[in-house]
Amino acid sequence: MSITADNINQLLPQTQCRECGFSGCLPYAEALANNAAELNLCAAGGKIVMLDLANLLQRPTKQPEKIQPKTLAYIDESVCIGCTACIRACPVDAIMGASKFMHTVLTDECTGCGLCVAPCPVDCIDLIDVKDEFLPRNHYLASQPSLAPRSQAAEHAKARYDNHTQRKQRENDARRAKLAQREAATKQEFANPEQKNTFNPADLIAQAMAKAQAQKNQRVVPNNREDFQKIQIQKAQEKALYSRNMNKMRYGNDEEKAQALIWLREYKATQEAKLTKK
Repeated sequence: MSITADNINQLLPQTQCRECGFSGCLPYAEALANNAAELNLCAAGGKIVMLDLANLLQRPTKQPEKIQPKTLAYIDESVCIGCTACIRACPVDAIMGASKFMHTVLTDECTGCGLCVAPCPVDCIDLIDVKDEFLPRNHYLASQPSLAPRSQAAEHAKARYDNHTQRKQRENDARRAKLAQREAATKQEFANPEQKNTFNPADLIAQAMAKAQAQKNQRVVPNNREDFQKIQIQKAQEKALYSRNMNKMRYGNDEEKAQALIWLREYKATQEAKLTKK
């Protein structure tokens, strides 16, 4: 019997962490099925997954290239600027929040993939080590409650990932449909120019009044919007660094405290210099 990518995918932890060098668990499984990848690349699965893959594929065992410790993402809500970058990066929708509002991690759904850390512009996400043997902690989406905890966790994570993928597809389809509707309306206007030229003066006045009211109610946005956003991000990054160095002064070892003290002194001097210039 030939081994399919689906057979292999069932053995993977479904964290979608990409530590194997592929864009997800299924692409890695497909590469293994085509004998185009080594069987020791799954960092989240570690030695257990490597042994199962070796047994399934009838290949010699290998030491895992990397073993990823079990971690959960933690967002420092006092530093978070609500940019939604981490929400877009999470493959299992385990982060809640909205634009300009602080975000929080659903710890029972987090797989510890770490994909949310790099996109954060203010470095307010940490990966905290946990003692869980398998992640995520929730298993209620598993097909059978009688499965082993590892399989339950993997099936739950896969279901969350599939739901995430389907949601994004629906959003993309809706966006394309809206664009197609606009294009069709534009073509219709060009196809019937006489209809476009006939207008009611009362409608024209109403449109002008509505436009004027909208402009009046619209918040004034500076022309240098990108520069303004960069300044806001820079301020948030400084705040994050300040908070981190203050924590090192309180809870760090001697070396960390010394480094934090140097940084805080430089920071104070910089702030005093800014006040002097003003």
